Amino acid sequence: MVADARAGGGYEKKDADVRILAWLLVGLLAASLLVLGLVGLLTRYLVQREARRRPVPSTLAGRHSDVPPEPRLQDSPFDDLRRLRAEEDAALSSYGWVDRKAGIARIPIERALEIAAHGGLPPAEGSQSQRSKEKGR
Repeated sequence: MVADARAGGGYEKKDADVRILAWLLVGLLAASLLVLGLVGLLTRYLVQREARRRPVPSTLAGRHSDVPPEPRLQDSPFDDLRRLRAEEDAALSSYGWVDRKAGIARIPIERALEIAAHGGLPPAEGSQSQRSKEKGR
């Protein structure tokens, strides 16, 4: 290498031929366009062939619906979760009937904890324990 540097070497004496590089670039571009065109023709042919192979839909099956079958994905799962938690919180912190005919009601959790802390509810009128006390008299 040292001998090449002293003799004036170490770099190219002649530039690359621009004409050859331009023809190479034109050839690559033409080949790319040719391949792109062939792929487009092949795709169009395969789509038409598949359309011919597809059977005609049966009229007995009814009309095709755009709505997918159940279960469907949620559009906004976080909003749905917030709405569900708000409904649950409202039910847990308010009075209301569960079954009015059976006489079953719900009470807020805080009130239920207070009642449980003080020994529970007194027996209801007409309950089993009330009847047994009356029979014992």
